[in-house]
Amino acid sequence: MKYAKYLEGFSTDGVRHVYKKACTIHLPRKPAIHLLWAAFEEQQGNVEEARRILTSLDALIPGLAMVRLRRVSLERRHGNVEVAEALLREAMETAASPTDSSFYAVKLARLLMKVQKNLSKAKKVLQDAIEKDPTSSKLYLNLLELEYGGDLMQNEAEILACFDRALSSPMHLESRVLFSQRKVEFLEDFGSNIHLLVAAYEEQQRLQKEVESSKRKAENGYDSSQEPDAKRQRVDDGTAAAVAMTDMSANNSAYNYNWYQQQYGGWGQNSWGQYNQYAQYNQYYPPPPT
Repeated sequence: MKYAKYLEGFSTDGVRHVYKKACTIHLPRKPAIHLLWAAFEEQQGNVEEARRILTSLDALIPGLAMVRLRRVSLERRHGNVEVAEALLREAMETAASPTDSSFYAVKLARLLMKVQKNLSKAKKVLQDAIEKDPTSSKLYLNLLELEYGGDLMQNEAEILACFDRALSSPMHLESRVLFSQRKVEFLEDFGSNIHLLVAAYEEQQRLQKEVESSKRKAENGYDSSQEPDAKRQRVDDGTAAAVAMTDMSANNSAYNYNWYQQQYGGWGQNSWGQYNQYAQYNQYYPPPPT
């Protein structure tokens, strides 16, 4: 990598030779060097060669999000938005787990909303993803983000429906408590019906009591290790989501659901939240070269 960078000031063909030898002979299964080669070719205007490099790597090592997302971004940069959408949909369908599928669903919803300006398609992607992964708080938060992007007064019914869907889901109890708190806050500031506000407050109090009751059971010696592994995993996932939402509440305004932002290291942040995808999906992204 350092040698190729050094040669950039002297010989384009020399740089290409270094990358080609590294990727085809010495490091055929190392994604980072392939991504650099593809980026170099795109910088030189060789879009077809960059596309070939990424497509070959995606076929050689399937399932790497870093490669699929680079293919998507390449197509988007060159105006092939429909191809980018198809790549994300394919990734959703072939994902190894519901969590991975939800990850791609959020990416696709953002593409549809921010690039294609198609709110209805973006919402449908998230709604369909929730059907497959109903315990993912990230999906509900991104769906709320879409609804909050419009007129809050006109979207009141849709926003409340999203809250209700989250509250009736099999998410962990602590996560549902936080969603219920946000629902009360929304109705307090923007709601048009006092009956809905009172009902939401009572629901929030009921869920809070359930949390306190579960804590008392734990203090009295309740052993969660006797639960099935799958249930304990859901509890752990829900606790992690609850911590993230608590941090969001402390660091952002009440209605800024911005903890779900993807951060690409030094590539900067976007407007969809502070969810650190580099940390959460670190198996997809190798550490930067030293």
